[in-house]
Amino acid sequence: LGEVEDCYRQALEDAAGGRLGQIVVDNDQIAAKAIDLLKRRKAGRLTFLPLNKINPGSSSLKKSLQRTVGKKSLNSSDGLLGRAFDLIKFESIYENVFAYVFGETLVFHDLHSARSHLGTKRAVTLEGELLEKSGAMTGGSFSNRGIGISFGTSKDRDEIEPMRERLLQLGEILSKCLKEEAHLNN
Repeated sequence: LGEVEDCYRQALEDAAGGRLGQIVVDNDQIAAKAIDLLKRRKAGRLTFLPLNKINPGSSSLKKSLQRTVGKKSLNSSDGLLGRAFDLIKFESIYENVFAYVFGETLVFHDLHSARSHLGTKRAVTLEGELLEKSGAMTGGSFSNRGIGISFGTSKDRDEIEPMRERLLQLGEILSKCLKEEAHLNN
């Protein structure tokens, strides 16, 4: 999805959660046709993020991404490493996708420093604790930390690659169908 420094990789994976498995497509027409194909083939469910329609969420989110992190000035002495959105390098076309995935999530060095903002900001720590704006906290140990979707890396038992290949095939089929449909309409 983007380039990120290794020290932030796991925290950003935790912050993104299930949204890492969502599929970015060029437009909502492709997403609709892919969903129709999934339904007809009874091939499961996927979430698509059409680049022409994806909205980071609240209308104030994009503005807040351009402002400071809050009324209180935060700095490295507070344990803040930065906004998740700012810790990723990506092409500008994907700006709204990453804004949607990470929102206003802040990355902190540890749970102690993140807790001081509990209930005011969504936060994640380098060890993977997730603190929601609602006050909910998620953390603990990971006995099977390697299970799941990786963020920009491949693993020996990566189940994503066959799905990616199948999605590429489906994309090619959709593209051919669109061309054939246009040809038939003419």
